[in-house]
Amino acid sequence: MARKRRHMPVPVWAVAGVLVVLAGALAVWVWGSSTQSSSPSGPFEPYNVVQEKPWRARPGDLVAFADSVTVQAAEVLTGLGVPVQVVQIRRLPENRGSAMRWEVRSAVPGELPLAVCNLELSRLVQRLGGEVLEAKESLTGDQLSMLLGLSGKGTTLVTLRKNPKLARAAGRIAIIVDDFGYQDPALIEGFCALKQKLTLSIFPGFEQTPWIAERAVAGGHGVMVHMPMEPIDYPYRDPGEGAIFVEYPEEKIRGLVRKALAAVPHARGLNNHMGSRVTEDRVAIGAVLKEVYQYGFFFVDSVTSPKSVAYALAQEMKMSSGKNTMFLDLEDSKVAVEAALERLGRRARTEGTVIGIGHAKPATLAAFQEMLPELQERGIRFITAEEAVR
Repeated sequence: MARKRRHMPVPVWAVAGVLVVLAGALAVWVWGSSTQSSSPSGPFEPYNVVQEKPWRARPGDLVAFADSVTVQAAEVLTGLGVPVQVVQIRRLPENRGSAMRWEVRSAVPGELPLAVCNLELSRLVQRLGGEVLEAKESLTGDQLSMLLGLSGKGTTLVTLRKNPKLARAAGRIAIIVDDFGYQDPALIEGFCALKQKLTLSIFPGFEQTPWIAERAVAGGHGVMVHMPMEPIDYPYRDPGEGAIFVEYPEEKIRGLVRKALAAVPHARGLNNHMGSRVTEDRVAIGAVLKEVYQYGFFFVDSVTSPKSVAYALAQEMKMSSGKNTMFLDLEDSKVAVEAALERLGRRARTEGTVIGIGHAKPATLAAFQEMLPELQERGIRFITAEEAVR
């Protein structure tokens, strides 16, 4: 199969410009009906909006920052297990000289610490280029108020109240399936036919790569670049063609990443294949992350080493990023994968949102076909890796 030509990913500055326009359009679309009423500020509405993932605000982009941080604050809360139906947002009336634009209110399940909400919302604001101007917790510890803003000006007020009677949502799971590229087409079609959302992580250098990406998107799944990187035990294990090695200079590493990003159609993120030596090295993985960030992609640390610094460094860089909670098929049997999915489901109910990694293998597919519908019936939501990163 001939390789399809693909243009280079659009740099993040260009994405930011487009999102500035989209954010304004989003606000008009979501709130148009309420702002046409006689009252200048509409009532609180249930949160039901999905927006493109983060960009970083330029100085003075108050409106765009406010619209983006408001929608994504709601996403953070639901990702922590706050039931979507209790998260409410409303447009504030315009006041001359004030940048205040939105208010978010939500009840919070009793088992979810407000300190965790504070931490994750603070990370979101910093990643978008803003700041938490004020954060106050009540003396009784049952209410948290946060003023979010940009360039010293508040744009969004978030108020969270504990509700001991409110149950935490069952949880969300993002499953990444690694190593796509060389498998039998029937196996690939089997994963793509699953009704629950997955994210297929595809090697950039195979003839089938474009076809797999197209089939994944047609099935409603996400797509990532599965980037080969040097393992600790190289050359006993070879990561393959186009791999990144610690000894490479930054320019070569970034060039390999750039080529890989361009080779996988529809990809929005990247995770490491093998790579324990690279992810333990701040200089080498830093070069990878710089290129990933340059093009507005997200990053998931596969955590092939307990000493990996990749996720922590990505968070320092204010990148959309996540990390693997557990590998699902270290033991290549249907029974073992089913047991791992049960454990991942328990983690999701406790932590809100988790990421698990499996591989494109027959036993893994068989377990997914049986267990994913069952977990979904118990209330687990399956999401893409892009929806899980923070």
